[in-house]
Amino acid sequence: MATGVLRRAISRVQATQASKFVPLRFLASEAEARQVEPKGQGSTNLKTFSIYRWNPDKSGKPELQDYKIDLKDCGPMVLDALIKIKNEMDPTLTFRRSCREGICGSCAMNIDGCNGLACLTKIPSGASTMITPLPHMYVIKDLVVDMTNFYNQYKSIEPWLKRKNPPSVPGKEVLQSKKDRAKLDGMYECILCACCSTSCPSYWWNPESYLGPAALLHANRWIMDSRDEYTEERLESINDEFKLYRCHTILNCASACPKGLNPGRQIQNIKKLQPSKPH
Repeated sequence: MATGVLRRAISRVQATQASKFVPLRFLASEAEARQVEPKGQGSTNLKTFSIYRWNPDKSGKPELQDYKIDLKDCGPMVLDALIKIKNEMDPTLTFRRSCREGICGSCAMNIDGCNGLACLTKIPSGASTMITPLPHMYVIKDLVVDMTNFYNQYKSIEPWLKRKNPPSVPGKEVLQSKKDRAKLDGMYECILCACCSTSCPSYWWNPESYLGPAALLHANRWIMDSRDEYTEERLESINDEFKLYRCHTILNCASACPKGLNPGRQIQNIKKLQPSKPH
């Protein structure tokens, strides 16, 4: 009886070993194995980036310069592609960037016809993508534009807390209820990237006189702040045919904002609060 059990056990072991046996004709030699590439290795995913180039130190008109990069060796965002081009292909390419987190607003530019932040914009599908500076702005070099007028307009609305009376407790902050604080949502998040203002046709044609969506959004932010005591003065200072009323509620600003804000809605609120419209 024991002998029969032992024979059956040996047979099972032999069958298992036989199933693991691989004929020599199925094995590659060491030389042949070196010639076999891993699956997918060597394949590429090339994409062309047509980038606006202009150098004030050189004669010549602005032009679009093409760069081809392998997306399999690049990060997913447009800013990743720009950094790769600058680091590996053309160190003269000039653009602004800083935080890479959609917080600073430095890398605002026009990507395939739409304003946005390069660090938050995924590389579009398709064979090519065109990248140009923010529209209707003076170009300093390549993708860098002059923001002087934009910042001056922001400064003109006095974007800081203004009080006529000192705090109830000397040396302490001015308190605000949660309800009043909630009124600032949709405005304080603005990062001044200028994507909204440079997408606005009214701002294109009146950049010196119309404050633009970004500046007016911040004006409303302080008008609505319960701690500020210069509401009437703020409303009066922008109650102007050009400063405020050049807005025709096209709402390109809302579509372009990378933070999902709606400057047009805030401008409408300012208009409603005005005691009268200038003639």
